[in-house]
Amino acid sequence: MTRYRLGIDIGGTFTDLVLYDKKEDSYKTEKILTTSKNLADGVLKGMKNLVTDFKDIEYFVHGTTAGLNAFLERKGANVALIVTKGFRDIYEIGRANRPEMYNIKYRKPEPLVKRRNIFEVEERILYDGSIETSINLNQLNEVLNQIIEKGFNSVAVSLLHAYKNPEHEITVKNVIKQKAPHISVSLSHEVAREWREYERTSTTVINAYVAPIVENYLSSLEVRTRSDGLEGDLYIMKSNGGVMTSEIAKKMPIQTLLSGPVGGAVGSITLGNLTGYKNLICVDMGGTSFDVSLVIDGKPDVTSETSLEGFPILTPMVNIHTIGAGGGSIAWIEGGGLRVGPKSAGSDPGPACYGKGGTQATVTDANLVLGRLDEDGFLGGNMKLDRDAAYKAIKEIADRLGLGVLETAEGICDIVNAKMADAIRTLTVRKGIDPRDFALVAFGGAGPMHAISIAELLGIKKIIVPAVAGTFSAWGMLQTDIRHDTVRTFVSTLNKDDKVKMNALYEEMEEETKKILAQQKVKEENMLLQRTIDLRYVGQEYTVNVPFQSDESFSQLIALFHKMHEKIYGHSNSDGMVESVNIRVIGYGKIEKENEVEKRSISKRVTDVIARTHKQVIWNGVEQNTPVIASKHLHYGHSFYGPAIVEDPRTTIVIPKGYRVEVDRLGNFEITKEENKDGNEH
Repeated sequence: MTRYRLGIDIGGTFTDLVLYDKKEDSYKTEKILTTSKNLADGVLKGMKNLVTDFKDIEYFVHGTTAGLNAFLERKGANVALIVTKGFRDIYEIGRANRPEMYNIKYRKPEPLVKRRNIFEVEERILYDGSIETSINLNQLNEVLNQIIEKGFNSVAVSLLHAYKNPEHEITVKNVIKQKAPHISVSLSHEVAREWREYERTSTTVINAYVAPIVENYLSSLEVRTRSDGLEGDLYIMKSNGGVMTSEIAKKMPIQTLLSGPVGGAVGSITLGNLTGYKNLICVDMGGTSFDVSLVIDGKPDVTSETSLEGFPILTPMVNIHTIGAGGGSIAWIEGGGLRVGPKSAGSDPGPACYGKGGTQATVTDANLVLGRLDEDGFLGGNMKLDRDAAYKAIKEIADRLGLGVLETAEGICDIVNAKMADAIRTLTVRKGIDPRDFALVAFGGAGPMHAISIAELLGIKKIIVPAVAGTFSAWGMLQTDIRHDTVRTFVSTLNKDDKVKMNALYEEMEEETKKILAQQKVKEENMLLQRTIDLRYVGQEYTVNVPFQSDESFSQLIALFHKMHEKIYGHSNSDGMVESVNIRVIGYGKIEKENEVEKRSISKRVTDVIARTHKQVIWNGVEQNTPVIASKHLHYGHSFYGPAIVEDPRTTIVIPKGYRVEVDRLGNFEITKEENKDGNEH
């Protein structure tokens, strides 16, 4: 009988694993250095550290960075793009808007496909889906001969109005698979079935760019895990907060781009439901990056369109803002001033204190020098840190700046804290959202170290550090369901005659969604389908996604749109004409999860908090004897005040003076800023 549920998240520095044992009703976690040369090596090593027999694994979900890394590092496939004759320049021209209006050095991102690798095919489908010109098969064969001759291993196909009628794109794929079955093919109507040619083409090109890398990685991982006894499907985290089987992921790799960071956002929703906090700012600070997402009214902030490195992407994604700020972020000097990140020391060689040959000062080195990290107890004692190497690396920076070592170390932390606070403002203040109305959920290996300092900069008074903070994204992956999104463009001012057409399209999409869920072994009774619609005021560019019940009238729908528009943008126009742009179906396949609410029935234990030791820690330039508490000795009902350091095998929580810590019934740390400036006598 299978007994384990396993979640794995690969980060730039560490690979995190969380194992839920159904038999023991308990969690085990593992954190090992990421094997950047072959990510699967680290995954297999971590799995073997936790599980003796892979046949005991019932459910395995995995967040992969293979596609995202290939895209960010420009190490993707050699892609050819096939377009309708006369539209060769759509991808390169893009849009005329200038994202950075006042940046005189702004340059458009370098296209992933050069113009010489874009091929035209004679065909034409009109806006209503009717065929004006049939596809020229002779010309198509000539184009494919060139593609094969030039050695392309991936092809993106984006034909005009294929979102309305995909017949010609399907023909292109069939011909390619007959002549060159080894070539990966991405069709725009499968990747992003929406209007707007440039955005649809961009999305399809990115899918094609990462497809061979993701396909090869997942195929290799499947072979290796199955050879070790894994019998069930391998599930992959999707950027929209759901999961899919690896077979579906290989066809739609673009949906894996944010599969690692999104695990923490999904975990935060579960955490919010269990703790009663519905509005959360979720921050994941690892060794390489800092990821921010929001949970609003208990739901993730999901966008149907986003931009990555300047390229538009039409696929639902949890709205995550990422910057290069992590424990491995390197400190450097420019123009006589101290800078931190975005370049990271990664896992190899890593920060100077890792003792693997790194010599550049990083945020982790700064925290070690300031006394916030334990050189002997890092990762639960599995990794010894070299304090002398960290001190030497920071001293080199300090000498060049004419500052003291401790002053420089605090400066490194202050700079990275300011950068992370600015990243949060991007998702909140810039959109009219007050971060002070939210609780801050901090996770990742380095998140709890910096969370309170970030909250202080933003005026946030409640910080939550999950019980499994160090591996929280991997834990979050075990809390989600299978999800599949389907979309059709439907432009209309919502006349009553459109209801029949709209329902017919919704039913078509629901059947398509059920088929995809069934391929992933979801039984029909476990399927949940949700209809939504993108609405806007006539003349607007951007839309609001509104839930739509089949028995709801258009007047009720429009009233809800006005209300949501007011909430999001601060204004609405009840007399304005409203039109639909896209209709969507979200399909969920329920996956069995353990019931945390029923499971946790811990009686309140109130005992004295006993420090493991005391050590000298630097707080705002002052050295202070500070208690160090082991997390395993903290239980429900415990409370204490900063300054203090809480050490966990997977992370460290830094609590300055003026903050009160309480351990809740789930083992989470709820940290509150005290109004009383004393902070010690209560």
